[in-house]
Formats: sequence, C-alpha cells, structure tokens
Amino acid sequence: LSKAKGKARSIQCLGQLRQIGLAATLYAEDHDGELPRSQHSAFAHGQLPWGRALGEYLGAGGSRWTNLLGGVYRCPADRRVTPWSYGWNVYFELGTEDDYVGKPQTWRRLAEVSRPSTTVARSENDSAADHLMAHFWVTLADASEVPRARHGTRSNYGYVDGHAVARRLEETYDPERHVDAWNPWTAP
Repeated sequence: LSKAKGKARSIQCLGQLRQIGLAATLYAEDHDGELPRSQHSAFAHGQLPWGRALGEYLGAGGSRWTNLLGGVYRCPADRRVTPWSYGWNVYFELGTEDDYVGKPQTWRRLAEVSRPSTTVARSENDSAADHLMAHFWVTLADASEVPRARHGTRSNYGYVDGHAVARRLEETYDPERHVDAWNPWTAP
C-alpha cells in the first residue's frame, strides 16, 4: 500500500510538471517566444516571476496565483514547509554578461533551445527559492538543491518541450561522465 501511494504521488508530480511546462509554452506564445523568469531575475527586468506569470495559464490569475502554492506548484511527496516544490533552470534567464559555459549564447526564447526534448527546464527543488542555479554547478555535489530521491530513488524533471520524466540526478547532471542536460549548450 505504501509503494502504491508513493507511485501515485510521483505520477501526480509528473502531471504537475507537465502542466507547468504547457503553461510555460502558452506564456511564450503570448510573449514573443520568451520564457518567464524566476525570482532570480524577474524583478530586475520588470517582469513577474514564473510562479505568478504562469498563474493565468493554470486557472489562477491575478492574486489567486498563491493558490497554486498548495496545488500545482507543490509536489505531494514534498514534506518541507517551503512553498516551492519546483525550481526553474536559471540558464533560461541568463544574459551574455553572466558567467556560464557557452557564452555568449542565451536561451530566453523557446526557439533558441536547439534540443528542447533533452534540456531540463524545471525540476523538483530542495531549496526555498523558485529557481535552480545550474550554471554554477561544477561537481555533482554542487547540484544539492535538486532532490536525489523524492520519489524512491528518483526525482522528477520537466523538459523545455513540456514532457516530464522521473530520473536519477546523475542521468541529468554528472560532470565526471560529461552529462549536463541543464545547460542548453551541452544537453545531449
């Protein structure tokens, strides 16, 4: 019974990541192809962070977006008290002035991502922020903000094209094996 409940929570989480992915695509269609930003850079650019920006596409526009913190933005297996269960990959809001592998390329628009089905756009998150600082990772230990096993031995990842998959972290990021699905420049 415990395994069945765990599997159901994982399936619900995957569905939520897919909903967020679809909402991000709809948002991009309405905003000249641009993806929403996280709290990491949204306010500096006069934009709403992704949690608020996607609210209207998830049926909770305006001030009702906070309802999503207990719903679509909350993994049922996340036992923490922080509001965010998911984080946005910061690579999608970097500018050419930022320090990351692949400069001067940026990926602010969906059309700029050459491998959308293999590039991680969002994932489960163990930090209190709404974003994941993947551009700073050098070792596997640096990816500590991504839970390794929220669903058994895996966590869930959402990709730029909108699909979501349960994987081990090492399947998305393992510098010793030259695996980095977070960086759009190096995604397989």
